[in-house]
Amino acid sequence: MKKVVKVVLTLMVVLTAIYVSVVVYANVNSNYDDVVYAAFEYESETPPTNWYTPEQLGIVKIIEYGENGSWLHIVVDPKQEPFPLQEEQLIFLYNSTFYQVSSLWVTPGLPESVKQWQIPIGGVLGVGWVLTGALSLKGRKP
Repeated sequence: MKKVVKVVLTLMVVLTAIYVSVVVYANVNSNYDDVVYAAFEYESETPPTNWYTPEQLGIVKIIEYGENGSWLHIVVDPKQEPFPLQEEQLIFLYNSTFYQVSSLWVTPGLPESVKQWQIPIGGVLGVGWVLTGALSLKGRKP
């Protein structure tokens, strides 16, 4: 019985190491050269006097989040970024609403091919670890 526990434990360690390596690799080496910032709806009684268009700020893609698009992820090409947006926190007009760039930056998500398998594989590994623990406890003699 001890040999079975050792084999299962070794297999779980190897599979977990492979899983973690793949997820870390996908996060670090995602061919994503653009910078992603957060932007929140500009809240003020008076409209801003100095604002920009998304094109003027080098924004190449806008992803809406929150209720009615109350906050955004803005994808900026670093070569077209006229100001360090994270430091300047400029205001821009998008869909008739003013948004202010936040000092928060966003980590690009995993590719869809990895996302769809991340939770099921992690769940299977979690169940495997629980079964491995139960198997090792069962193999112990009081």
